[in-house]
Amino acid sequence: MEIGSIIDILRSLPESVALKPGDLLNVKVLEAFENRRALVDLGRFRAMADIAFPVAAGDELRVMVRETQGRLSLQLVPTPGEAASSAARAAGPVQAAGLESLQQVRVRIDQLTDAIQRLSGSQKPLQLPPDLRPVTDALRHFLEPFEPGSSAETLASRLKGFCEDSGLFLEHHLAAALKKTADGTGMASAERILTSDLKARLAFLKGFFEGAIGRNLVHDSREFAGLARAAAELLADIRAGQEQLAQPAPGPHPFHMVHFALPMPGERCQAELKIAYGRRPAAGKEEGHRAAILLELDRMGAVRADLTLQSHRLNVTIFVSDPGMRNLVHRHASEVHEALAPYFEHVTFQVSVSSRKIAGFVSEDWRSAGETQVDVRI
Repeated sequence: MEIGSIIDILRSLPESVALKPGDLLNVKVLEAFENRRALVDLGRFRAMADIAFPVAAGDELRVMVRETQGRLSLQLVPTPGEAASSAARAAGPVQAAGLESLQQVRVRIDQLTDAIQRLSGSQKPLQLPPDLRPVTDALRHFLEPFEPGSSAETLASRLKGFCEDSGLFLEHHLAAALKKTADGTGMASAERILTSDLKARLAFLKGFFEGAIGRNLVHDSREFAGLARAAAELLADIRAGQEQLAQPAPGPHPFHMVHFALPMPGERCQAELKIAYGRRPAAGKEEGHRAAILLELDRMGAVRADLTLQSHRLNVTIFVSDPGMRNLVHRHASEVHEALAPYFEHVTFQVSVSSRKIAGFVSEDWRSAGETQVDVRI
């Protein structure tokens, strides 16, 4: 049990309500007040509650009854969908932070910024502590949507930073930086890593909101409470991904296939990138590198691109869902080839119609062996 996941109802149970420890309930937060109190709706009755974690009006929680004697005490639990997702993550490909968790942090930062501006001239203005502003500004910049129309150099740099600083590799990067410094083989900056990595920023927020100043802000402001909760959920997502990375390899598999959800502009544009990261060097074999990206854009529908690099020879295979789109991509193939040619000794480019390959972007990585098992590093 986590101490920070308890809800205590501040009234006796109605005679018409029979509950026992272990029962599951859905609770909706109707209004949040100071001192971590909130008005909640338990379906059959409403009551004031002491809540040991940040909430905001409109939040819907899944809880389990802990105690019914004297005061009703509830504990936050994952929803059935979340539990199933956790089990699936353990068996399937490694999943970096979920898109919804990423978006929630950015939304909460925007809401906080709007509230600060709106209340700037009031008798009780909302202020962002100086220590917090660089972190929220950096998080907002990190979570900005990718712009498909940006230059290739801009997109490549942004993708590289988004994956490397996703939080999954924080401890590994820190260990490597400290080792290089100790060995005198490099001057990698641990400070730079800590100020650019997503997990490090979220851990800072978590520590801040657990301190005296942060607790007061959460008590007094639903915007701060919303940000604290969204940051905690995103941090939990990252830690779950790290737990997957730490799992022993099933058999001789030399890689982890890691999926990254990419923030995109608008609700109708979606993108997911997957990269195979090597568990260990492939002794005696020439190293290969492979990645794939799935795009769903307004006018093009779903398009998948697989990239394989072997000894400075790049192969690009694009999968589309219909012949018309294949013809469109073919017409621009020379432009793609010209853009890539300066960076590689040889570039090959193919376009195929295959709804099956598009639909199997995630499911194919559940296989115990197959074409996606390669050693890839960024």
